[in-house]
Amino acid sequence: MIRRLWPKSLYGQILLVAASALLVAQAINTGLLVMANQARATVEASSMLVARVANQVERQRLVEIDRSDPTERRRRSAAIALVVSDKPVALPDFKSQPDLAERASEYLLAVDPAITAIRLSKGPMATLPPELRRGPIRRWAQGFAKREGREQPREAVLLTMKLQNGQWVNAAAPVRTMGPFPPFALLLQTLTLYLAVLIPLALVARRIAQPLKALTGRVREFGFTSELPPIEPRGPSDVRDLIDSFNSAEARLSSLLTEKDVMLGAIGHDLKTPLAALRVRIESVDDEVERSKMAASVDEMVMILDDILMLARVGRPAEALQPTELGALIDTALSEFPDDAAITVHPVAERIVVNVRPVLIRRALRNLVGNALQYGGNAELSVRKSDQRVSIIVDDNGPGIAADQMDHIFEPFARGESSRNRASGGTGLGLTIARAIAQAHGGTVTVENRPAGGIRAILSLRAD
Repeated sequence: MIRRLWPKSLYGQILLVAASALLVAQAINTGLLVMANQARATVEASSMLVARVANQVERQRLVEIDRSDPTERRRRSAAIALVVSDKPVALPDFKSQPDLAERASEYLLAVDPAITAIRLSKGPMATLPPELRRGPIRRWAQGFAKREGREQPREAVLLTMKLQNGQWVNAAAPVRTMGPFPPFALLLQTLTLYLAVLIPLALVARRIAQPLKALTGRVREFGFTSELPPIEPRGPSDVRDLIDSFNSAEARLSSLLTEKDVMLGAIGHDLKTPLAALRVRIESVDDEVERSKMAASVDEMVMILDDILMLARVGRPAEALQPTELGALIDTALSEFPDDAAITVHPVAERIVVNVRPVLIRRALRNLVGNALQYGGNAELSVRKSDQRVSIIVDDNGPGIAADQMDHIFEPFARGESSRNRASGGTGLGLTIARAIAQAHGGTVTVENRPAGGIRAILSLRAD
């Protein structure tokens, strides 16, 4: 699932990683902020509780000490509840707050040094005794908290301390809940953070990705088109340096390939000239059988030389790409075979146009069909189109290829059988040349054994 969602482009990966990192960071920040707000609310409640208890101790007027005077109890209904008893209130659900208790002790002992056993804890409001819970709840129901729409307090702080006379003061105060504003503020903060970070990052990533995309396209199309001008350096300095280096390498490679073509042309000319002279001299041989063998050997040498030159020049074709109707291209390629050749062509169901170099593709088709006729005795052609690819399939009814030879069949001078005489096979470059031509067009040539017997060769090209 993650692999499906993970973008393939550099641009998408940068944005996804940045967005994910911001989301994780904001989630952590939100958790820390919530914890900080909860801690601040606890500190606020504890400070109010300690301050009011200290004030009551100092004035010697404790809220709700005299339970026989309900009027005084109602009038003194405050945000805290305070009860004096012979023993402290001990609640297992309330957890001690040592840091807050230490600061409360410093404040209370400054009011009355005789106070001892000061303890401050925090826990759920629902577990407080009724006399400590009613006052704060009533205050909440009547006060500003209700008007602001805040939730009823769910937690409270509990202060217990021992007076000089041996009595225990138990006091509780509610801890305010977080209102609706903080989540909205966090959402707004997250949105602002995404806009402030992702938009500039998207622009920078696009500035990097566009030149790299252009560079990738040039590398992919290298050798498929004629000479092109150098790529204009764009983007950050690192990307511009990369483009400059590629332009220099492309220029050097083009120069080397041009020199290679010139050298191959010279070699071909220098070799063919003496072969032509030798072919003429052969005609003076009286023995007809020997003359035929010698002429056939010279013709085979010329054919091998032509194939080698063709293979070497496939990567730098002089012919330009042009839209070509596939059915007509196949008919032209097959017209060079004898009329009695065992070739069957299945009609193409639709008009298919491919952007190719027709001369080279016809050569590749002739090689595949020639192999089928040479080794299988027949050739059956069909066309199949799927998505953006078009495949020309050449089947034969020959003996097939051994599995251990299948990986080496495209190597130069490799053959589907061991003999090297021209009666049973050609130069051994037919499939090599066909594959090189297909690759020069962004396609492939594959060979496989048919289940019913024979070989299936597939020339796959990009369809326009």
